[in-house]
Amino acid sequence: MEYNITDWDSISFQFSKMFENLGDINLTEEYISYSSYKPYVATGIMLTKKGQLIASMPLHNVDSYFEQVIFDSTLKSIRLIGEKFDYTYTIPSVILQLRRI
Repeated sequence: MEYNITDWDSISFQFSKMFENLGDINLTEEYISYSSYKPYVATGIMLTKKGQLIASMPLHNVDSYFEQVIFDSTLKSIRLIGEKFDYTYTIPSVILQLRRI
């Protein structure tokens, strides 16, 4: 599922679906974000309507801009592509186990 940043409603919908029941999800007019539940791996990702990505996982943080959003078919990862940027955020496997509960 591939979207341009201008298709914000579709991106927001898929984002919500991807992280459903895996942590806290915030949806506003300007951004969408996910933060994992404690005590699971501390991770989070925020996408803004203007194309800014802010993501964090243990040992790394990312702050950059994107124009294209690609959700994998299993909703386990999201790829964000910008002019000089290509980043894939993958949900840690320990958190994905919550989908089975």
